[in-house]
Amino acid sequence: MSDNDFDDVNCDEYEYESFLDNEYNQDAPDAPQDPVISEEDDNSEKENLSQSRRISPAWNYFNDRTSQYPGRPVCCRCQKVFGKDTGISTLKRHLSSAHKITIENVKHTLKTQSVLNFKRIDPWPEKEKSERDNAVVEWIIGDAQPFRTVENLQFRQMVNTFDSRYQVPDKNGIKNLVIDYFEAKRDNIQYDLNNIPGKISLTTDIWTSTFNNDAYLGLTIHFIDNDWNLRNFLLDIMSFTTRHTGGNIADAIISTLKEFHIFEKTLALTSDNESAMVVCGRIIAAELAYELDNQSFRHYRCSAHILNLAAQQGIKIIDNEIAATDPSIGNLMPDAEGWTKIKDTLILLEPLEKATVLLSASSYPTISDIRFLFLGIQQHLDDYVRKEGFSQSRVASSILEKIKKYWEVVDSSTTVATILDPRTKLTLYATGEESTNAVNAIKSHFTEYNVSPPPAMLSNTNQETISNREYFHQLKRRRLDVLGSQTERSERRSRSTGIHEELDRYLALPCDDNVEPLLWWKAHFREFPALGAMARDYLSIQATSVPCEQAFSVASNTITRTRNRLLPETARALLCSKSWLEKGIGTIVRTRSELSPSLTESGPSMYQDQQVLGL
Repeated sequence: MSDNDFDDVNCDEYEYESFLDNEYNQDAPDAPQDPVISEEDDNSEKENLSQSRRISPAWNYFNDRTSQYPGRPVCCRCQKVFGKDTGISTLKRHLSSAHKITIENVKHTLKTQSVLNFKRIDPWPEKEKSERDNAVVEWIIGDAQPFRTVENLQFRQMVNTFDSRYQVPDKNGIKNLVIDYFEAKRDNIQYDLNNIPGKISLTTDIWTSTFNNDAYLGLTIHFIDNDWNLRNFLLDIMSFTTRHTGGNIADAIISTLKEFHIFEKTLALTSDNESAMVVCGRIIAAELAYELDNQSFRHYRCSAHILNLAAQQGIKIIDNEIAATDPSIGNLMPDAEGWTKIKDTLILLEPLEKATVLLSASSYPTISDIRFLFLGIQQHLDDYVRKEGFSQSRVASSILEKIKKYWEVVDSSTTVATILDPRTKLTLYATGEESTNAVNAIKSHFTEYNVSPPPAMLSNTNQETISNREYFHQLKRRRLDVLGSQTERSERRSRSTGIHEELDRYLALPCDDNVEPLLWWKAHFREFPALGAMARDYLSIQATSVPCEQAFSVASNTITRTRNRLLPETARALLCSKSWLEKGIGTIVRTRSELSPSLTESGPSMYQDQQVLGL
């Protein structure tokens, strides 16, 4: 049979169906069949046919395994037969011209060199390694992981899977990095403290680990920022090896406050009712009055602790009744009268539990709620003391007695915050003498928000070296300062009158029990600037010492039975860093000129650099 005898040539049925399944352009119209021609000898287009057949998609349209023309390409569309050495380019041109089928050129892929993707194991440069170290450090701190975690085989394999170039430090290395992280953050905190617009409040407490008997003094700081958000963080948690006396506690707190240059900003300290803490509060108040003439500082007793003491006193009566009845009664089911007493006891304690929850928060103002909640509790207890047939009237009377004992101390300290709360103002004070005394209490603080700096005194430094004329220049400046102070005092009296009018306008506005106090003051700060400044200071005071106790809860999860050999300084670094990390404190280093003058005069420090914190 000649090359032109193509009418009898058919693709194998199976191969043709395979071709239809893989055809690129099935919808393309069929062109008229080319006339049958003999084998083409186009030596200039000869290619490596065997290699092209393995790669080119053109072979989806040709069959070179027919029984009639073995080894010769036969078009499955028009049965045209080509020579054995026909190049792939010729076959493509046939498909394009005869059948409008375009085949992409894949010749370039034959010349492309393969790329081998081997995992790099060379260590990262110092900067990139520090970034990864910092990420591990923050995970160790934030998740309270033990240092030995970084030596766990599975942990290292996991990290190597993620990043084969990162070499995880050992437990001693990660410990040193945590200490460095803490020290860098601690230095950076000064910038955050300098940006506090008003005064600060503190909570404090002492905690002793049950695993190693190490004692710690905790100190949390609370303030309202420029955007009227109540913020807080753990300022410090110090190893406390001395006796737990009021003097030693006060010395440690004052030292920390002076170190951070915020002693003069301190307005309040909230703690439990231990006698040592009460003495501590008196010492700090005396020190502020002596050094800075600060008469505003007050020590606040933890309201939750007061409620707890009152509840315990009432429950003690129940315990005594049970013990007097029958020592073995605890093993018996209560009778009907017993269930009634249990029910009445729960009724008495319900408002105490609710008040404790409300006052223990640290994300919203609580000091202004003390009077509101305590008056409600006292009314609740008094009602049941007087209620006939109430089974636990003695318990109610005992709880009420304890609360009233502490209320005499707590009441006066909450007046300013209560009036500056737009939800209450004077509504919690009886009309007449009680309201008048409350208004006078807040007016007594007006002058503290209109104090001018004292007049400059004649300098005695290097007096022998200054010229006579300079000496009289100093006298001149002093005389002008005195005249200016007299003018300022006159202006202050005028402003004081304006502040009284500001208070009158504020009190004339209706109370809104559904408003959030800080949002209200954010909206009205320009309308009441002096009262707003007072509100920013006094609404930051904490009603309880719960924030400090929460820090100790974290400490109990850090100093555990398996980590009881943790050094106090290492525990301090972990606990403080965790709080600062979660609160976003101490993350940015600022130049020394942005810090307080007293700090910039202390000599070189890390503040000379301006950078984002990184180890």
